[in-house]
Amino acid sequence: MSSRLYRTLVPGYKFAMDELDFFGVAGPRSAEERERRIARFVPDSEAVRDFMEYGYNYFDNPDYGVGYGGYRYDGRYAASVERMIAHYRLAPGARVLELGCAKGFILYEFLKRGMRVAGIDLSDYAVRNAVPEVRPHIVHGSCERLPWDTGSFDFVYSKETLPHLTESQVTMAVREALRVCGTDAIFLEIQVGEDERAHRLMQAWDGTHQCLRSADWWRSALERLNFRGAAHFKTLF
Repeated sequence: MSSRLYRTLVPGYKFAMDELDFFGVAGPRSAEERERRIARFVPDSEAVRDFMEYGYNYFDNPDYGVGYGGYRYDGRYAASVERMIAHYRLAPGARVLELGCAKGFILYEFLKRGMRVAGIDLSDYAVRNAVPEVRPHIVHGSCERLPWDTGSFDFVYSKETLPHLTESQVTMAVREALRVCGTDAIFLEIQVGEDERAHRLMQAWDGTHQCLRSADWWRSALERLNFRGAAHFKTLF
């Protein structure tokens, strides 16, 4: 599937932002299956604590009930990375950064194609369990304070990370992405909900969400930050 590229034209907006869909589908589960799992979920306080700290229950416990339920490398991002490389005309040796890289599965696809990769993630568990080839290139830390110099990267992207931050952290993270990217090649995939029901379901599916907003809210926020990249707004429910 080729990426979709179009201009966002929202009534009353002067801001026009490229919106691209590199990843195509919402994930391995349908919205209906997610809702069924939420309805059956009986939280355990100790398990929830580990989940909220992005530990084993967040990524890899198939019996937890909601969330990933097992996040292992299976090559699912190979085609998406090919589309990003083609769109941004990235050549071997290009410097690529992922904000909120988890276990580094996407970065691994870039690495295999000759890119110089770096990532950052708040989860110590994810960093420790990252793809071995990528693990030395991942920093354990927060994406609103990046440990790289201005203009260090040719391409910066983030997949479904910003809604896990507070609004003030979102502001800092976007500003940091703009700072460390030496080009306009920045891509943000952002989970959104268009009504309160969607927000409730998103929170129930992943309690680590802190900034659940509509696509229009995100467009306005990015406009205020003079965001010069592209984005995709992904709905789960």
